[in-house]
Amino acid sequence: MKLLLSCPSKTFLLGEYAVMNSGAALLFNSEPRFQLIVNLRGTGEVEGIHPASPAAQWMAQNRDRFGHADLQFVDPHNGLGGFGASSAQFVLVHALAQFIADGRQTNESSVVQVEPIWRDYRNVSAGSRNSNMMGPSGADIVAQFAGGLCEVNLEPFSFSQLSWPFEEFEFTIVRTGKKVATHEHLNEIRRVDTDELNFILERGLDAFETKDSQEFFDAVNDYYGELSELGLVADRTQVYVSTLLAQPFVRAAKGCGALGADTIVVFFATEYRLRMNRFLAELQLPVVTDSRGVSSGFRAQIDEVEA
Repeated sequence: MKLLLSCPSKTFLLGEYAVMNSGAALLFNSEPRFQLIVNLRGTGEVEGIHPASPAAQWMAQNRDRFGHADLQFVDPHNGLGGFGASSAQFVLVHALAQFIADGRQTNESSVVQVEPIWRDYRNVSAGSRNSNMMGPSGADIVAQFAGGLCEVNLEPFSFSQLSWPFEEFEFTIVRTGKKVATHEHLNEIRRVDTDELNFILERGLDAFETKDSQEFFDAVNDYYGELSELGLVADRTQVYVSTLLAQPFVRAAKGCGALGADTIVVFFATEYRLRMNRFLAELQLPVVTDSRGVSSGFRAQIDEVEA
């Protein structure tokens, strides 16, 4: 029997770093999707998951929960980073363990619960770092499980799916070509004061609720500015964002995730889509997805055919 488990790519629109101090975050989940191909009647082989990754560490601690299953993780981004491959691995292997434990062997994703995944991810991450260092929040774990445009709150634990409220505007997510290993980065930086980031984030979330596009774009730009002040933006990203914000048709732009290094989100009026795409091509910033590429959360499919 085979299983195909999948979850979307993720991008932090707002909230990276702030969420690590028990704040909130706004994440966008998109195509293409990460996959875990499982042969339940295998020999225990694992492909595509690095032994030092959080998923591999958790599997090593819980190997009896997987039996002889063969696992193949498929990264549609081919290791280029920026969209949550590591967190996707953790979501999918933990979901697999829950499926196996449930024993009903149905396509119902409801047998999988996200809070235990999030808590185990935090525990694994905490066990591999110095207590003075910042650790991953796990917000991406929750978002990739939930899908869509997702607001995640960690204390108390909750998440909700939102709709893009600004009909005349859209956003594009591009890859910079610079990859930062998030776990390594977080293990190298001490805790930072995120009070101002949290204040700006709340402004952005309030603007989302009231459908105030100008206030939301101001919040995005201010959040990026505060990250820069804190030294949490890669030099290359700063150059790109400054260039983008100099264009009259760009309303807001910021790097996303660790040091904003891997990806950049750019907000603009829909009427300028072609102009935006031409400019990004001139900058040699490849578009990976945009606001139209939203994807649902965790999915499971069972193939009853013998392996």
